[in-house]
Formats: sequence, C-alpha cells, structure tokens
Amino acid sequence: MRRRKLFKLFTDAGCVFVADKKGQRGMLRAQDRHRSLPGYQWKDTLGFKLFFLNLRIFRAIYGFIKKKTLRRIAKKSNRVSFLRELESRVDIILWRSGLVPNIWKARQLVRHGHLRLNKIKVSESGLILNPGDILELSRDYMKSQEYPLTKKIFAKKPEHLEIDYGSHRLVYLYHPEKFWYPGRFDYDYVWKGLIV
Repeated sequence: MRRRKLFKLFTDAGCVFVADKKGQRGMLRAQDRHRSLPGYQWKDTLGFKLFFLNLRIFRAIYGFIKKKTLRRIAKKSNRVSFLRELESRVDIILWRSGLVPNIWKARQLVRHGHLRLNKIKVSESGLILNPGDILELSRDYMKSQEYPLTKKIFAKKPEHLEIDYGSHRLVYLYHPEKFWYPGRFDYDYVWKGLIV
C-alpha cells in the first residue's frame, strides 16, 4: 500500500519528487529561520527538522534508497565522490537516461535479467559503472512492450551519457562533475546527517 502511494506521488508530479505545497512552504520557512540565526547549531529541533526534510527529499530523488546504504557509501567517500558514486549506479543511470519511467522500473528490469552491461547480464541494481561501460536493454523485453519509450523525465539530457533510443543502448562516458536535481534541497544538511 505504501509503495503504491509513493509511486502515485512520483507519477502524478510529472517529475521525480514534488512535496505538497504545505510541506514545501514549511521547509522553506524553516530554512530561512535557521539561516537567519547566527551560530545556531544544526542538532537542535529546527536543525533536526531541516535534516530530516532534506534527507527525505534526497532519498526520494534516488528512489528511496535505504539510509543504511547511503551511510555505507558516505563512509567510503567524501562530499563530491559520494554524489558521483550514486550517479554511477545502474538503476540511477537507466532512469536518468529516460529509457525507463522511474527507478522502480529500472530495478525491476535488473532483477528480471533484462539488462546487460558490456554483454554480461546484470544481477544487482547498485552496481557502479566505470567510464566506457555499455548498458543495453534486452531485445526480448523491448519486443514484449506495446508502448514506445517513456518521455524524458528530466528537462536536461545527462552530459555524461551517450544514449541511443533506437537500439535501447547507452554508454557511460565519464563521471559527472555537475549534478542537476528536479527538487530543491540543501545538500549540507543531507551530508551532515549521513556522516554523523
């Protein structure tokens, strides 16, 4: 039941994550209050609320990855390499490319064996890609689909991917330096919350 509600929230929004208006206003007010108070520690109630809301938006953008997984990745990396590692996961790349409508569909394709990485079947959605890797959807899966490819979810085409929509193949060119997100959140609060 919960997953259906989250999925409906994602699809109705037309993008990855859009909080309801009340939640957005509350988060922006809390951020403004927090920034206007000099030397205010982030661990107080207001800071905790900001951490919680920003982490929720961040997790929603990445398909509600478990906090445990995010913390494991954060321990091994610094601020920038953490985002690079998230952006080079198989499920995230498939979703950002526009070949699948959402992250759950990307993970389902991986679980059912419809995805190949350098002509080898992928069995784990959290697999990290290296520059030059080629991902392609299986032809059997594409033949079984009655609808054309999904419309692009993101307004900006990822620069670090070369996508061929005709053959349902993409090439991971390099690790991205710039990140674009459809939702607003403060990354400082997310990072502080993950490394504590």
